[in-house]
Amino acid sequence: MPELSEAVKLVHVRGAQALAWFEAGHLADAADAANAADAEAQRRGFGQHFFAIEHLRSLAGLALERRDLDTAEHLIERALSVSEGGRPVFEFLALLERAGIWAARGQVRDALATIESARLVLAGTRSVLLARADELEALLRLSLGDLRSPLELASGLPAARRGPLLARIALAAGDHHAAREHLQATSLNELTPRRALVHQILLAGAAIVRGDPKTDGVLAGALEAARHGGFLHTVVTTAPQVTSYLIEHSTRLRPDPFKEQLVSAALEVRTAQPNASPAGRMLEPLTAAETGILKLLPTSTYLEMAATLYISRNTVKTHLRSIYQKLGVTSRSEAIERAVDLRLL
Repeated sequence: MPELSEAVKLVHVRGAQALAWFEAGHLADAADAANAADAEAQRRGFGQHFFAIEHLRSLAGLALERRDLDTAEHLIERALSVSEGGRPVFEFLALLERAGIWAARGQVRDALATIESARLVLAGTRSVLLARADELEALLRLSLGDLRSPLELASGLPAARRGPLLARIALAAGDHHAAREHLQATSLNELTPRRALVHQILLAGAAIVRGDPKTDGVLAGALEAARHGGFLHTVVTTAPQVTSYLIEHSTRLRPDPFKEQLVSAALEVRTAQPNASPAGRMLEPLTAAETGILKLLPTSTYLEMAATLYISRNTVKTHLRSIYQKLGVTSRSEAIERAVDLRLL
């Protein structure tokens, strides 16, 4: 399209290319394009322009894939600050990606609240993108031990997304036969590198569940594909059975830097796993981000909190909802009073 300006070509279009490559699983190509777009955006003063959103989302996704959660969150907050209020589709997608980052930290209930915020951005649109919110919510609820809700959410997904999700649900239920049936219904020729890797990991999970003596070989193929593609987060979060296997059989893995990274990441994931039965706890501890919000609560507005902490207004609201829930209150004044009683303020 020769009529496009150089800024559009070098920042916006290149950012879109980066995002397409990232979602497909061509991580090296995505990184090259996203870094080039970011450098061009900074040079031309487009760092806070909507042209920057797609390469920021790509860079955030790449940081999450290598388990650099702080960088991922910082980048997605930048994307949100640009998109919120005027670019609903971009805001919706960035909110889902932030939910994924929070889930990686073990903040699953906060992530679920963010998904609801994302749905509100596209409320009334009947957008096909809403299926992404359903898929992510299903995965998060599955991590909490809920099998029923994910099944209901899966029913509305397109076939390409529904099959792998149903396989995960079957594995969570210990039904390796059903998991394999869902996976065998997929045409491997139609899979992107990312989906092909997920397929391999789920097959390895099914092999682990049924005690297949060929498990090591199946898993080795998945790990080699992950090494070649540069995947880390995907390996340790797709199937809990594989994550546990990596930890429990780490001494049997031939030592090399990539496998050491995998085992370390698997241990992080296990540590961050949510408690599926949180009932009975009077007060769930606040996260560091929530503590920062709480300390500003008596003296600052939402906008002032966002400006002070360099986060979006939507993030402030999400943190406040979580704070109120953890404190067992429903208003700002009650939260302050309760925090004082607990010596949090």
